[in-house]
Amino acid sequence: AAKLNHPHILGLFDCGEADGFLYYVMPYVSGGSLRDRLNQERQLSLDDALRITHEIADGLSHAHSYGVVHRDIKPENIMFEGGHAVITDFGIARALSVAGGERLTETGVAIGTPAYMSPEQAAGEQQIDGRTDVYALGCVLYEMLSGEAPYTASTPQALIAKKLSEPTPRISVVREAVPPAVEAALIKALDKTPVDRFHTAEAFGEAIAAAQVGVATPSVDVTPTGQKPFDQVKRRWMILGGAVGATAVIAVIVVMAALPRGSGVTLNPDLVVVAVFRNETGDPSLDPFGKQAGHGITQGLQGSGVVQFTPWEMALQSSHYVQTEAEAGRVRNRVRALAEETGAGTVISGAYYLEGEDIRIQVDVTDATEGRHIGSPEPVTGLRHEPSELVTQLQQEVMGFLATTLDERLASTTHLMGQLPTYEAYQAFAEGMDEYYFDYGSRAALPHFYRAFALDSTFFTPLFYAYLVHNNLGEYVLADSLLRLMAANSDQLSEYERHLMQYQQALTADDFEASLRPIRRAAQMAPQSKAVYNLAHTLQLVNRPREVLEVMATVDPERGAMRGWWLYWWKVIVAHHMLGDHARHFEAVGKARQQYPDQPTLVYAEVVALAALGQVDEARRLLADVEQVLPNFHFWVCNELRTHGHPEVAQEVSDWTVEWLRARPPAEAAQERHRYLLAWALYVAGRWHEARPLFEGLATEPPDSASYRGYPGKGSADYVNYLGFLGVIAARLGDSEMASDISRQLAAMRLPFLRGGHTEWRARIAAVLGQREEAVRLIWEVFRQGSTEPFLVHFEVDYESLQDYPPFQEFMRPKG
Repeated sequence: AAKLNHPHILGLFDCGEADGFLYYVMPYVSGGSLRDRLNQERQLSLDDALRITHEIADGLSHAHSYGVVHRDIKPENIMFEGGHAVITDFGIARALSVAGGERLTETGVAIGTPAYMSPEQAAGEQQIDGRTDVYALGCVLYEMLSGEAPYTASTPQALIAKKLSEPTPRISVVREAVPPAVEAALIKALDKTPVDRFHTAEAFGEAIAAAQVGVATPSVDVTPTGQKPFDQVKRRWMILGGAVGATAVIAVIVVMAALPRGSGVTLNPDLVVVAVFRNETGDPSLDPFGKQAGHGITQGLQGSGVVQFTPWEMALQSSHYVQTEAEAGRVRNRVRALAEETGAGTVISGAYYLEGEDIRIQVDVTDATEGRHIGSPEPVTGLRHEPSELVTQLQQEVMGFLATTLDERLASTTHLMGQLPTYEAYQAFAEGMDEYYFDYGSRAALPHFYRAFALDSTFFTPLFYAYLVHNNLGEYVLADSLLRLMAANSDQLSEYERHLMQYQQALTADDFEASLRPIRRAAQMAPQSKAVYNLAHTLQLVNRPREVLEVMATVDPERGAMRGWWLYWWKVIVAHHMLGDHARHFEAVGKARQQYPDQPTLVYAEVVALAALGQVDEARRLLADVEQVLPNFHFWVCNELRTHGHPEVAQEVSDWTVEWLRARPPAEAAQERHRYLLAWALYVAGRWHEARPLFEGLATEPPDSASYRGYPGKGSADYVNYLGFLGVIAARLGDSEMASDISRQLAAMRLPFLRGGHTEWRARIAAVLGQREEAVRLIWEVFRQGSTEPFLVHFEVDYESLQDYPPFQEFMRPKG
């Protein structure tokens, strides 16, 4: 390649090997690339486009005379020096040719970038010559004149299929000022069959030069390629079929190329995601190292507070999804796929290799918005039996590199990153995350998280996830103890983790307004993450449905953190419902059911929307199709039907629910939970005399489990519910003395973690007794204690007497 000495080819000064690394030396070019210029100007003037094409054709002609085919001519590989165009990366082209030999083409592999790749190159033909570079240069000229490549599609396969089947696009259609001579030269350069193109780059250059000075070009057939005789078209498809064999699938390996634009996913250029690093050692026991490497870099970003990032839990899930899709053959470009899954415009990926007893880590930083390789930090090498030290070194190297490429403030944050965990501790944590990810909130993850902390007591991240598991399981005593331990050691957490911890602390203290501050900051640091969902959840608790919709609109319901998370739609549905916008409620349910057709809760949400819109017969039919009855949602449906003027249908639904529950198998009917639901259904149906003995029995019997939410017997939330129902039944049956006595018993309860549940029952008793002022006062108290939200209040049958009471209407009015 060093023999290519030409003014329009970037020369090769030297090459060799140093300390096991191959290198080559090329001149420094100060003028930027053609891609940079197109990004700024989109279209070039006719004179500039033709001059650049002529200069590149001149350089290619020189290279072809030495038997060197570039294979990857594109705007990124055309740079400017002293105002003139020069071709870069000829050394790589020659190395591919020599190192690959016949093996490079025998397997039907294509090396290049799909948007500029010739049809024969895409098909993996074995005989590639200079005419493939002519085709690529034609694509570049077309883009300089029109602002985009001649063919675009959402996948490389679709793009190549277009090149093979669709007519060659006419440049005059998108830019009328292009002279016929230039269009004729372009059509010939872009011919699908190599033999019908310019035979040499020199001939293409001469046609362009002639067009520049207005000289007539050689005779060129400008009949659109799609109108060529059938046998030529058939021959091209036969060539493609021969390349891919019986599978009838185009196998394309794209080197240093992003997918064409048009995927419909908007990437945030300021958002960074770190992938799980690839294990290229051949030793499966080193798999956890790839996760620790990615997590270590993510921790550095989290601790900086400077750039937006994808939290490791989300990066881990997204990397797993992309890996699965790649193995199934549905993903070709993993970097682009990870970017689209997370919304991140910058992707940090890498791989690690064994060199004797050493591990060598190679990192790549990619601008996914442009499909441009930003660069690579220096490879990191260290002993395989000291992986934690190696990850620390990697973290520092990458953060230093990012300081020069993303944000210089990152250079001053390396001292904030802290010590990384031991490899053994991280391995246990990774095993826990596998359980946590595959079964959200699974108890099976807990032993792994606790073992990770036992192996390294400075590693508090596993305890945070243990806290989340206990909290999800309703084990508030254990969850609270972990939260206190983390708060006492908050200096061991990253800034992002501290915000999440402060958020959970505020929720535990029932201070929703205080919880908004840290969760807003966490969502700003990690857009597209579950922190955004948690922000929307908290806004819903404080009755700000408009803000809920604004926040949920910033995340993609089908990707990343929201993939498989049907509760995304629940937040949207509830927000529309609380705003009284039942048409949009119905529309959101339709989208949700398309994505989650088997989620029964969404059926109820649709029934409620139909009831609110007055489509009662359709609501009744849909409800009858629900195979799995969820009584609490039936109660919601009943109240909505009553609210919108259909009390007879509400009674029909509640009576049907009672009969369905009574028809359950004996083993199920004997369970405490089932008897509670039956008693509740009888209450909603207005059959209070039948419900009372069931609740009395439940309140006096020991619970099925020895403890509930960490507290035994009558300290449980279930007992509070049984007692509360007895209070409202007494009120409805006219026994105000017993109702008041039960209300006093509830008021006297002082057990922790009731979260205002006992106060809510007092409010319901007061409402049924007609004590509206007291009822609303207690509802506000419940709201401040964190036990309820306006959405739960609005479909509670015991509050029907408050619907026309102004203080209650003020409570229900959406805020913000």
